[in-house]
Amino acid sequence: MAGRKLIVKSRVKASTVLEVVVSMVIIVLVFGTAMIIYGNVTRMSLSAQKLRAQAVLAQTMKAVQDTASTQSIKSVIAGFTVERTVKPYGGSAQLLEVDLKAYDENNQLLAELNQLILASDAQ
Repeated sequence: MAGRKLIVKSRVKASTVLEVVVSMVIIVLVFGTAMIIYGNVTRMSLSAQKLRAQAVLAQTMKAVQDTASTQSIKSVIAGFTVERTVKPYGGSAQLLEVDLKAYDENNQLLAELNQLILASDAQ
């Protein structure tokens, strides 16, 4: 018995090249989908910043309508640089065109708001 060789009757199954290629394609598709989802999530965070910028511009526009301020200024409000331009509209002294633009810290335009107001409403 000591001189006999051990004979294995079962064969170990190996993967074929086609199975390996199919599994690699599936893995690449899963990682590709994950990267697309990650890109969408990071882009949505910028949308939240744009919504906050629009809210700041709406508050600023309300303040312009409530006060008699007709100056064109640049100021920092809630972390955004707000550029306000006020000019007469269509040659009329009664109508004012108010343009508001909000920029982030990288000077990228996030939101813009344009509105016409009556000069008598601003006073």
